[in-house]
Amino acid sequence: MPRGLPLLATATVLALALAPAGAAHADGAPYTGKQYDFGGTITQISGDVPVVDDIADSITASTAATVDEIAAHRAALPYGDIYPAPGTPDQLTTYPGPAGIPASDQYTVTVEQSGGPVPSFVYQSLARKTDTNRELDTSWTSFSFSGAVTVRVTRARPGATGCLVRPYSAAVATSFSGSTCTFTLTRPGNLSVEFAPEIHNPVPHPMLVFANPPEVDVPDPGDPNVRYFGPGVHTVGAGQPITSGQTIYVAGGAFVSAAFIATGPVSDVTIKGRGIISGLFMDTGSQELNKNQPGMIDIADQSSSNLLVEGVTFVDAPRFNVRALARYTTIHNVKTMSWWYSTDGMVGGNKSLLENNFVKSNDDSIKLFWGDTTARGNTIWQLENGAPFMISWNIHDNSQTFHVHDNDVIHAEHYQIEKSGIFRSLHAGSGTLSRYLFDDIRIENANWRLFYLTIENNKWYDPARGHGEIEQLIFRNIHAYTTYQKPNVVQGFDGTHKMRNINFQNVYADGVCFNNVQAGNFILDPATTNAVRIYRSTDGSCRT
Repeated sequence: MPRGLPLLATATVLALALAPAGAAHADGAPYTGKQYDFGGTITQISGDVPVVDDIADSITASTAATVDEIAAHRAALPYGDIYPAPGTPDQLTTYPGPAGIPASDQYTVTVEQSGGPVPSFVYQSLARKTDTNRELDTSWTSFSFSGAVTVRVTRARPGATGCLVRPYSAAVATSFSGSTCTFTLTRPGNLSVEFAPEIHNPVPHPMLVFANPPEVDVPDPGDPNVRYFGPGVHTVGAGQPITSGQTIYVAGGAFVSAAFIATGPVSDVTIKGRGIISGLFMDTGSQELNKNQPGMIDIADQSSSNLLVEGVTFVDAPRFNVRALARYTTIHNVKTMSWWYSTDGMVGGNKSLLENNFVKSNDDSIKLFWGDTTARGNTIWQLENGAPFMISWNIHDNSQTFHVHDNDVIHAEHYQIEKSGIFRSLHAGSGTLSRYLFDDIRIENANWRLFYLTIENNKWYDPARGHGEIEQLIFRNIHAYTTYQKPNVVQGFDGTHKMRNINFQNVYADGVCFNNVQAGNFILDPATTNAVRIYRSTDGSCRT
């Protein structure tokens, strides 16, 4: 963060810097950098790199067509609409705190559109893996609106000197008085409200604001194919069935202790609402025992089809949050908050859209495993374990074509697990993974490592199945406004199981736009890699 600026000015400067930018090249060669080939050969990059541009254009076109396919399938669901119509009238909806669920002791929130401020209930989740978690709790509130709404977040503890809202790309201007942070929103967003001086890792008491768009296509509680959870507390337990043609609706103000599972292939399933699904009732208090617990949403059969998960908040999962391996899956505006290792955020099946979600996880936040996937508009707060973007553990499929763009990592709290990174693979599977385009990713508060990209054995791999490769990765317009302690790593397994055609195009970190191994602080193994390109725009913009 730039020094010597008032807090509000700093936020404004970084909001502009972190926002996506269009193409801009000066006269002359558009790129300069180095290409590193198998065996240690190094060649100069000076000019266009059409082989990379062609891959990026192909991925963009293919995933855009897939997003259209997914939308066509979603339109066939009984309650599949998720986007408010243009011209939706101004409105504000708050949700009651469920009886018996205590309010946060750290924050209070009011929201105002017309007629004066109204309270918005603030929940609180206490840290669970207290031997490694450096945060003490997380508070959050949720409401839905269109038009403009003024939000006031008041901190119970004294000592704050200012406030800001992340992600900076949301460009939310704040004012601060007493212990209250005030700001006006004109569009939905999943936001972190932070009080100086507690704005750097670890933030002991995070405060999140989930400012949802208005609900659309709300299910009919009398529909026999709808399982309807209205406002209030519902304790229904684990093993709740997910069946074809079913809609599970969790209304705003509902607090549901449950875990849902499909025991075989399912199709045409909707899970939506503005309420909360909690996994705290399954938490054993033990990292090892929690690995035997179910996930919150588990659709594991990859022959499943047409799934929508929208709007729901998942908290205190003892294991993973949303595993939705159906073809034609949409995960939209979902929020997850969980404390233990093995509490992955979300993964979709082949042909998936992961859009406008918030993930605060202590394992991999977004898994990119099954291909034909778009992940856009997501906001990630990574705890001490896992990666915001996980490319592979032990995938045995030949997965390809991923477009991951316009995402924000607002915090990454890595501090002790050596192989952690923002972008990570520890690929010990037999599959060949290819065609990943990461574009316009912004990282605000992280200092461990940016890239850890390897093919290597781990304790869960099956050596009898052999190893695959990873190829055609493009990291473009990656801007990390921080300094990292650990070097970036790119390493294959051996000379026939390589990391190849790996491209770092306009990547900015440590105050530098990378154009070679030294500038990017890379450890690059010439015996197991090929065609690794590190290059930047010659106009100094560090933008493509």
